[in-house]
Amino acid sequence: MHSYKRMISMIRPYMTQLILSIFFMVLFSITSIFSITMISPFLRAVFDTESSNLIAESPLGIAQTGLSVGTPDEDPTSRNPFTKIERFIKEQVLEGANTFLLRGTNKERLIRICIVIFVLVLAKNITGYLQAILMAYVGLSIIRDLREMIFLKFTSLPLSFFHQHKAGELISRASNDVQIAHNCVNISFTNLVRDPIFIIMYLGMAFILSWKLTLMAVILMPISLIGIVKIGHKMRKYSHRQQEKLANLTSVLHETIYGIRVIKAFAMEQFENRKFLDHSKVLFSEIFRMHRVGRATSPLTEQLSVAVGLLLLWYGGLQVLEGDSLSPDHFLLFLFLIFSLVHPVKELGTVNAKIQEGMAAADRIFDILDTEPEVKDTTAGELLINPHGHVEFRNVDFSYLPGEPVLSDINLEVKPGEMVALVGSSGGGKSTLIDLIPRFYDPDAGQVMIDGNDLTDLNLGSLRSTMGIVTQEVILFNDTVANNIAYGDLGVPSEKIIAAAKTANAHDFISRMPLGYDTIIGDRGTKLSGGQRQRLSIARAILKDPTILLLDEATSALDTESELLVQEAIDRLVQSRTTIVIAHRLSTIKNVDRIYVLDSGRFVQQGTHKELIEQKGLYKDLYDLQFRN
Repeated sequence: MHSYKRMISMIRPYMTQLILSIFFMVLFSITSIFSITMISPFLRAVFDTESSNLIAESPLGIAQTGLSVGTPDEDPTSRNPFTKIERFIKEQVLEGANTFLLRGTNKERLIRICIVIFVLVLAKNITGYLQAILMAYVGLSIIRDLREMIFLKFTSLPLSFFHQHKAGELISRASNDVQIAHNCVNISFTNLVRDPIFIIMYLGMAFILSWKLTLMAVILMPISLIGIVKIGHKMRKYSHRQQEKLANLTSVLHETIYGIRVIKAFAMEQFENRKFLDHSKVLFSEIFRMHRVGRATSPLTEQLSVAVGLLLLWYGGLQVLEGDSLSPDHFLLFLFLIFSLVHPVKELGTVNAKIQEGMAAADRIFDILDTEPEVKDTTAGELLINPHGHVEFRNVDFSYLPGEPVLSDINLEVKPGEMVALVGSSGGGKSTLIDLIPRFYDPDAGQVMIDGNDLTDLNLGSLRSTMGIVTQEVILFNDTVANNIAYGDLGVPSEKIIAAAKTANAHDFISRMPLGYDTIIGDRGTKLSGGQRQRLSIARAILKDPTILLLDEATSALDTESELLVQEAIDRLVQSRTTIVIAHRLSTIKNVDRIYVLDSGRFVQQGTHKELIEQKGLYKDLYDLQFRN
């Protein structure tokens, strides 16, 4: 219920369109009702000529049509307020309309009735169209808002969130779940508003014709809702399971497309096919189970509604035959109104199941939107103006999981313009230490400082704008070479982009591409080699002109020729910048100012290359191992 209220609250910005939609919905309902009421005058005009003439001549047109109401002395029921209302409406409204429509010759009556029906249907279609368009605007606006909210939430969440969730699951929540939740809102403000209006108006007109039969219908109609609420609860549970299975299938699909090179290299096509087909079968079973239960709602509601209608047909028919109540044409109109109730009641019967399905999707969406980021952006924090690049760690501890420390008692100082290197065995905490500097994570204890400022006191955007990051896994976008280098800065002059590419040793291979800097490089830069992708990444960092440079094994996955080109570009990039580099190949860090050796999350050595070789510790062992290889 909480999720439903939150979904409904999203309509507030569009209340004007919603109110107009409801207004046109009411007009649509009124014109629909009046279109139905044309049955009675049409039947009289065509089949009851004598009665029609008498109506035209009579001031009230009551006694001649079989609608005998008598007087208070003659009719004991006249004291009943329902009877008085019924009599007033019949005498003043229905028969007044009949008097207008049925005067003149038969041909004149028929033409007049046809014109009125045409106008009513035209008004009905116009108001129905306007209502549908306004409701579509509201519904589509909510879809857009939800998707934007989820995307903005994704970009605000820390890296740890994405490590804990599969990409396919997140994509499914942002696409499929949003669509299902939108359907819920659309149903709420279409079916839950339109259908009750129809039901009220149909019952109101039927009440005017015969309050006894209408009261009987109202008493019997709730029978048609038996079992619907229970079905709705099942639908929510089944829908939640279906969306989870769909997210799993989407995840497998995403992983297959992303890892297609590895799949083919290992000849694992059949393995991946079986995995996908297994997930597909499970999803099919969940969807079919949901449809099997959900589809029972509509026929069950319709059958029970028809049973109620037929009971009214039998009872009312007896009264007409005995001449105690309605005239035949009014009874036919009454039946038409009662049977017209079947569709809106049937639709309302399915609403609960669809809302429960939508709420299962809404729950999953709000789970994301309610996720609190571990690293909170201090948007009002201090701005780094003219940063110097002084980086300092003071007694820093960090762990991803409680009780499993990754970094312990880290103390590190890098002065402006210095270049230091982090080395150690895999899993020693090097990348984690680097990730603390741009505040991808916050330490459990201690402080990380930039220019004497605690990172938690700084504006996050201002902090990260001072940094350039080049990693082993290069992330590029399916865009032009120029836009990847200038990432996010669409106004940067092309001369600066070219200059950055030349500094990164990338200009030559870019110039040989079909469209040069306007060439689309494909998803994640798949049209480029590893060395080319890395040089584009370096060009991007050069163009950003960062004060602090973080290099995470930027050359470890490259061949010798590419490594030389990339290393030359890095040597240009690091000039006059504070640089912290994670080194896999120790031969590339002989000339750095200091080297820190990490082992199991602690610094075990520090010094220059020459000093560490002479100490004969872990660094010497790693260097000798690489040298022997």
